[in-house]
Amino acid sequence: MIDALEISHLPTQEQEEILAKVDKRLEDVVIRILIENLSDEEAKRMREILEKGDNIENEIAQITAGVPALAEKIENEVALEIDRLKKVLSA
Repeated sequence: MIDALEISHLPTQEQEEILAKVDKRLEDVVIRILIENLSDEEAKRMREILEKGDNIENEIAQITAGVPALAEKIENEVALEIDRLKKVLSA
């Protein structure tokens, strides 16, 4: 991620601070895409899984498998957000 954001020239402490903020921002992007693409029932099931905390990966994979092109939508939005962040950081 450091290379993708082109921040390798910054001090380590600053890199870590930026990466923490970027991680949070990308997490928000993924959540937004999920909310936009899941039905109410799927969203309810997702919340239950996250609250339960058991076997999360498999359960989420089952829910999202039924959403057409979800992985592609997430990848595209994450890539766009990384480009936006890179521009902000290089300004």
